[in-house]
Amino acid sequence: MGRPPLPLGTWGKIRTYELPQGGSRAVANYKDYDGVTRPVERVGTTKAKAINNLLEALRDRARRSGDGEIKAETKVSVAADMWLRSIDESSKAARTKREYRDTWNRYLATPMGHLRVRDIRVSTVNRLITETRDRNGRGAASHVKVVLSGIFALVVRHDALDKNPVREIESLGAKKRKKERTVNAKSISPILGVFHAAENAKRWDLVDMVDVLSGLGCRIGELLALDWDTSVNFDAGTIRFHGTAIRVTGRGLFVQDHTKSRAGMRTIRPPGWVMDILKRRQADAETQWVFPSATGTLRDPDNTRARFRTVVEKTPYKGLHPHDFRHYVAGVLDDAGLTAREIADYLGHERISTTQEDYMERGVVGEDVGPALAERPKIELPKDEG
Repeated sequence: MGRPPLPLGTWGKIRTYELPQGGSRAVANYKDYDGVTRPVERVGTTKAKAINNLLEALRDRARRSGDGEIKAETKVSVAADMWLRSIDESSKAARTKREYRDTWNRYLATPMGHLRVRDIRVSTVNRLITETRDRNGRGAASHVKVVLSGIFALVVRHDALDKNPVREIESLGAKKRKKERTVNAKSISPILGVFHAAENAKRWDLVDMVDVLSGLGCRIGELLALDWDTSVNFDAGTIRFHGTAIRVTGRGLFVQDHTKSRAGMRTIRPPGWVMDILKRRQADAETQWVFPSATGTLRDPDNTRARFRTVVEKTPYKGLHPHDFRHYVAGVLDDAGLTAREIADYLGHERISTTQEDYMERGVVGEDVGPALAERPKIELPKDEG
């Protein structure tokens, strides 16, 4: 029975020979990653030095040949770095790339980075995801699951594991009971009243913003990316969402040339009162942005969310998020009897099914939305407790 073949990246028995001029030569057969076995040799003044020189050469050859290879002995941190680099080079949204890297650094690098790929079991992954859910919530656990699934899919493609351990985890547990929306038909008027009455909301230019959000239901990044030249068409009565404002470490604040999903790249016809607010703002505009920063530059979504929270900090609506207005608009349209397709088109949600037409063929959406949102929400100012 012949000898079993060498695994890739390994070598066989080291043989040594005395040299006529003195010293020694050490030789070993090395199995390269192209599957070809080649002899590698080194010399030294003594037999021991020749062997040491050869071992160093074999070690370095394995590193070079295996560059980009993941093996059972590879640390999970190395596989994670390879996966994150592939994500950085992909066409995924900048915010998604940032979230994946933040998730690894925040939740995974310490408990998992030092482990070897061969040490990972379904129980290891399940325990980490469960602990993240219990400590940081379902949202963080969901991100952890996505990142781990991507990392170990890469590991499987390199044949370092037979199966992706994350795929064996079915769910994150029972879903929490739905809470009542912060912004709904009952609360919309007093919430708008809080912003209209708050001096800091006026100073931070949030009053028009909450009014417009209650008619558009768009994402805050999409709203802040709107400009007068390419986004708002007063003649047609339409608004075109073509990007999102985002801040990325190392690059700063900029408008990403696409929204969260393809369906988010949309042109809508909102109710007339929204266009009236924008027309008034354009008359006073000194910058290209519809909702600029205090200095006239692109406005930061994270800072804007923080100021939202500050305005409502001491009110019954503590914790209000700009995204809550998105749910409000969806509820209004649902109550008005619009179809799921019409609501998804207006809000820029992902397609309801994979067989839906491509978003670029939808043209102007929300033709029937205007009437449903035609009545502007009333503004109920806070009562003076003094």
